[in-house]
Amino acid sequence: MRMLLALLCLFFSTSVSAMDIPDAASPAAQLYVDRCSTCHALAHPARLDWPHWRSMLHVMKLRMSERGMEMPDEEWRQIAGYLKQHAR
Repeated sequence: MRMLLALLCLFFSTSVSAMDIPDAASPAAQLYVDRCSTCHALAHPARLDWPHWRSMLHVMKLRMSERGMEMPDEEWRQIAGYLKQHAR
């Protein structure tokens, strides 16, 4: 649990604006900005590699569920595809 908290702190310590992300005008990038920056600072997709993004998406889905928030599966897939494409 400590490791996860440390990772989350590091992850969100450096945020970017919507204009700083790859393909910022694409629908997938806009969905990433719209959904993910609502609750926290936006992380650059190259901040993590794909396996870490996949884990982070799982954690975020759990956190959203705990708060009664839902996002359609298609939106999750679009965000995951965008992050996978631009991960380091």
